[in-house]
Amino acid sequence: MPLKHTLGKPDTSGPLVKCAVELSEYDILYLPRTTTKAQAMADFISELEGISMEDTPKEQKGLLHVDGSSTIQGSGAGIVITSPQGENLEFTIKFGFKASNNEVEYKALVIGMKMTHEAGARHLLAYSN
Repeated sequence: MPLKHTLGKPDTSGPLVKCAVELSEYDILYLPRTTTKAQAMADFISELEGISMEDTPKEQKGLLHVDGSSTIQGSGAGIVITSPQGENLEFTIKFGFKASNNEVEYKALVIGMKMTHEAGARHLLAYSN
């Protein structure tokens, strides 16, 4: 539906058609972008399949806070991991690619989840804005 709507408007369909014609000589196929958030969560859940979430008391959960930023100069994220004992570990990450704020936050979330999992955490509450 959005493509049909776009092609129906002369002011937006012109550049799209021009681009399609130019790319057609190179046999390039357009594939729609997949949802980063859904894929990141699906990948993480598949890695942790089989781990029971009901066996650990609530006080043994760690906390993960992530926040991302994207500018013209690049992108980066901050990660704060709080252990069940209340100890904080703070990390900053500078990514070598341009991305939206949401993409940066999803990437930081996945990195934080992997870090806590490798450290032995089995239960985690994750927060992102």
